[in-house]
Amino acid sequence: MKLAAVGAVVLGGLVVACGAAPDDAGVDSDLAAASTTRVLLAPLTEASRASCRDAAQTVYCSEADARAAIAACSPGAASAVTFDVRKGACRKGERVYPTAASCAQPVELNCAFYAGCLERSIPCGEGGYALAFGEKYCTAFRSAHLSAAGQKWMAGVMHCLQEELVPELPGRFAQSRAYAATCKTTFDTAFASHPRCYAAEDNSICFLPVADLFAITHTIGLEELFTRRTSSQVLSTAAMCVGQITSRLFGFGRSTTQRSHEAAPGALEVDEAAQLELQRDFWTTQAAAEQN
Repeated sequence: MKLAAVGAVVLGGLVVACGAAPDDAGVDSDLAAASTTRVLLAPLTEASRASCRDAAQTVYCSEADARAAIAACSPGAASAVTFDVRKGACRKGERVYPTAASCAQPVELNCAFYAGCLERSIPCGEGGYALAFGEKYCTAFRSAHLSAAGQKWMAGVMHCLQEELVPELPGRFAQSRAYAATCKTTFDTAFASHPRCYAAEDNSICFLPVADLFAITHTIGLEELFTRRTSSQVLSTAAMCVGQITSRLFGFGRSTTQRSHEAAPGALEVDEAAQLELQRDFWTTQAAAEQN
């Protein structure tokens, strides 16, 4: 996808002094300088999300440092990792999530939360939700081919899913592996939040162009879509979408003032109504397929 455009914002390489005088031997020169540029890595492939997982937990204070980290963790495949440039204070070696408390505020448009917060707090390994699903699909959607509306939806869902997990974090990083029962509970809780985030009232998948819906389906993949855990979420989301689209088509939920200025309750432009019908057909088909 084209979210790498976020990284196109040029913030400069200004460095401000914030330490003691240079002749103070007690101050580390690296820690005495803070950059106003924060660069976060974003793996785009299955291979790079594994090989660059540790590198993606670090905040880089310049694009040059970020490129060097990408070359080290993904040699010969630099295009498999992109980076986002953001404004803010940066210190060399800083982590995206330095403490368990910092996990209470997930960083937008970033996938480091899953390994840096969820997995560190509730370690379940490569088969747990954090790495096997959360990080995996967060990474996959960074390179999905979506329209501007689809990208906006994706960014909102990415943040929503991480925020939904914050209350499940114990508030400290674990010292040992989590019990299997804890890992299952975390997996179930995380999945239960998917339909709410996918079809949020202010950022719903239900109204995305059908081309985006097919792109999302392709990104998730048929193998995952046919698993019981995901198919049940598809059914829940489809049911929500049929309801949301029907409401918009017939004007349910609109104010009396809005309807009084329309020729009929729920009157829409012809093109808009046709698009909504197409979207409703898509979701009705999805619901029917999941029930069979």
